[in-house]
Parts: sequence; structure tokens; C-alpha cells
Amino acid sequence: MAVPEPHASPTAPRDRDWTWDGTDKLDDIIEHGGWDAVATAHAWYDEDADDNDPPQLKTAYKLPHHELIDGRLQVVWSGVTAAMNVVQGGRGGVDIPEDEIDDVYDHLARHYAEFDEEPPGR
Repeated sequence: MAVPEPHASPTAPRDRDWTWDGTDKLDDIIEHGGWDAVATAHAWYDEDADDNDPPQLKTAYKLPHHELIDGRLQVVWSGVTAAMNVVQGGRGGVDIPEDEIDDVYDHLARHYAEFDEEPPGR
């Protein structure tokens, strides 16, 4: 299992709507930056999903929060908050190993800082 390395990302305008539709958005990211970009766009992925690093299987990725905007992968505030909500149990929570929840939280918390926001308590 894997949480992407910490990374600073260009930020989308704060008021950008989060309308992740999975397939189309992923296809755009793959075409633009390959599977490394897909890994960057998510807070967690199953590194054992296939024999590639990062995996080349769309279902291996969870908690998207980046979007390809004007040809650049950008972190989207409402995507970050949606992912954090799920990590904290919203919408039924997320099925990832319990021992990786803190790392995922920390990953998303760094994006909160990029928007000059404090993450919610654990």
C-alpha cells in the first residue's frame, strides 16, 4: 500500500467546483502525465494491485484531490476537503489499511496548508 510522497502542487482557484467523475478525469491525467501523475492525484493507492510501480489499474487509486486544469495537474481545495471528509469516516469512510490512515491524513493536511487552512482534528 502507498501514500504518495509529499509534494507541493499548483493550486486551482479556491472556488473551483469538485466534480470528479473518475473515468474521464483519470483518462485525461494518464494521457497528460502517465501513471505517476495518477499516483500524485490521489492520497492513496494499492501498490500491490499489479506488477507496475505505480500500478496501472484505475481501481488501485483512492481519494483523488488533484485535477488536470489548463494542462497542469493542480490540487483542488474542494477535492482535498472531500478526501479528508472520507478519511474521517464521511460517506462510509475509505477501505484502506488502518496503519496508513495517519499518513493519508498527513498528506492531505499538507494540502490544507497550501490553501492556508488548518486541517480538521484527527
